[in-house]
Amino acid sequence: MWWLLLLSSVAGLRTLEPPAPPPVSRNQVVEGWLPVRLNHFDASNTETFQMRYFYNPDLKNATSGTHIVIFVGGEWAISAGWVQAGLPYDLASEIGAGLFYTEHRYYGLTRPSTDTSVEDLRYLNVDQAIGDLVQFIQHVKSDDFEDGYYRNATVSLVGCSYAGSMATWARLGYPHLVTAAFSDSGPLRAQEDFPEYLEVITEALRTQGGQACVDAVGEAVDMMLELITTTAGVQRVSELFNTCSLLQSSSPLDVATFFWFGITETFAYLVQYATPGNIPAACSIITGSQGDPVERLSTWITSQPWTQPCIETRYQEVLAGHTNTSYDAPDAVMRLWTYQTCVEYGWYQTTTSSDQPFRDTVPLEYFHQMCRDFFGEMFTPTFLRAGISRTNLLWGSQLPDRVVSVAGGADPWSPVGPNASDAHQHAPVYVVDGVSHCRAVSSLGNSETEELEKTKQAVVDHMVYWTTGRSLPSGAGGLTASVLLLAIALLVQ
Repeated sequence: MWWLLLLSSVAGLRTLEPPAPPPVSRNQVVEGWLPVRLNHFDASNTETFQMRYFYNPDLKNATSGTHIVIFVGGEWAISAGWVQAGLPYDLASEIGAGLFYTEHRYYGLTRPSTDTSVEDLRYLNVDQAIGDLVQFIQHVKSDDFEDGYYRNATVSLVGCSYAGSMATWARLGYPHLVTAAFSDSGPLRAQEDFPEYLEVITEALRTQGGQACVDAVGEAVDMMLELITTTAGVQRVSELFNTCSLLQSSSPLDVATFFWFGITETFAYLVQYATPGNIPAACSIITGSQGDPVERLSTWITSQPWTQPCIETRYQEVLAGHTNTSYDAPDAVMRLWTYQTCVEYGWYQTTTSSDQPFRDTVPLEYFHQMCRDFFGEMFTPTFLRAGISRTNLLWGSQLPDRVVSVAGGADPWSPVGPNASDAHQHAPVYVVDGVSHCRAVSSLGNSETEELEKTKQAVVDHMVYWTTGRSLPSGAGGLTASVLLLAIALLVQ
């Protein structure tokens, strides 16, 4: 299985590049840089910065027209592997397209400013990032790129997670430039409080590990909450969970930091990046016979790579790390993504739902406090809600045509992603049971389940049909059937 979790120091946000599959092509990959506008919406601002991209020219074939496939980068540093393998590579091979991978402004080496001070972060938003993508498309289709080879090319966008959202929204905002788009696990709606995230995690534990696993986690959390009311109990919890310092139970921010970074985020990594067997293996420890529920939970928690070398419980240490404005700071990526959540999205994975075993340990106010402390007093809940409303007004509308979306049935992000009610005849949505986040962008022939493999083939069929007008022999019938059945389902509702 190629889906090996790349560990990151960014606890809590899961802002990881999808790990690239083993390369199919070992041809020379071109690393390029394009000067793009700092502000796409102010003609008087002529400042630019260098945007990084990778390019594989070896798949292009103009026999049946020219095509461009772009794997859209998200909140991570890009790597060359995604222009050498993966579903974008398969699609580019099928239609003879030039294959590109673009880097999102502020992430990786695409740095519009000298640091990440709040003043400089004002250009970090999805509007500007899509503007970069649009300028990149215009450049590749101009005479300045390979003497105009791609001047009349179709453009296909592929993205997973937030980058999948960008692919969808670029088709929505710029249909004259973007021919078709594929979004894998891309959120569609911004939402301040996102308790459904942990509800999906709970259901995955229940389905794959049994109700006893969910009950054992809840019992352990109840016991911990009782333990930290005494000095001896605090000492025991701190030792069992290998915290970086003694938990200060008198500080609600420190307690929330412990449960978020140490407990709920560990389960988030388990489920969001789960490979077959991981969840049952975890639950076998959590429900085992060795020790009490707290001891069993701590045994599993402290065995995970992302809780090493220790679990941070000090909110002030978190604050210090995330107010460091250097691009090279250990927590730079979390600072950048947290900024975007504070101004555009929310998506705060709280414990406010009753349908999860983590009790009320990570409230919404914890994230409100982060926004203010990381970026300043103006970043209030009112400011956040205005940004969420704006995002949904501009981008979170009905799916545009020529967009195919895939959601994993066990993906914690699926509640804010597209579903059957968003689908229409020209924008199918596939929900794949039992798989989690960003599984459909892996290569054809490398899938966890037969259903996922069929879905990936259907995605390629849709994209080929929209860009070339032809159906693949393996998918022509499936394409017609899926669209027809979806249309009938919508008509009878």
